[in-house]
Amino acid sequence: MALSFSSSVSAIGNIISQLIVPNQQNGGKIAWRSVAAYASFSFVVSGPLIHYFYIWMDKLIPKKKESATFDGIKRVVFDRFIFAPPFILLFLYAVTMLEGSGHAAAIAKIKETFWPILKMNWQIWTVFQFINVNYVPLKYRVLFGNAVALVWSVIVAVKRRQLAQ
Repeated sequence: MALSFSSSVSAIGNIISQLIVPNQQNGGKIAWRSVAAYASFSFVVSGPLIHYFYIWMDKLIPKKKESATFDGIKRVVFDRFIFAPPFILLFLYAVTMLEGSGHAAAIAKIKETFWPILKMNWQIWTVFQFINVNYVPLKYRVLFGNAVALVWSVIVAVKRRQLAQ
């Protein structure tokens, strides 16, 4: 259920982004392969990966009452600087490949969009991740993240499309 929801959120976010910034190369039509790429990546990679990352992080940096504030900051720093950069690299590479472009195009996409997207990720997600990793129960973290991810998916897809045009 959670994977289907995560996949649906990614697909809907991609469709919304295509409506906001139409692809001029295909006459503004919805690029269904891109929708499928986002949904597939979310279903196969990001949903499970993020779920197990949260479990691992809870074991690595457990919440302790006597150091709750410091632990909370450590958890967010760990998420933002250890998890987010390689995850975004994986996302940019995998989605570009799933959209039908080759390895060279995926590497070019990473070079072109990684830093702007990572900076946006740090700006937008940090507050939400602080709430998520410190106050949302483990079993609801992916769901909470998916709610925020709908907006994030639109932003990333729009940014990728704008940088490509």
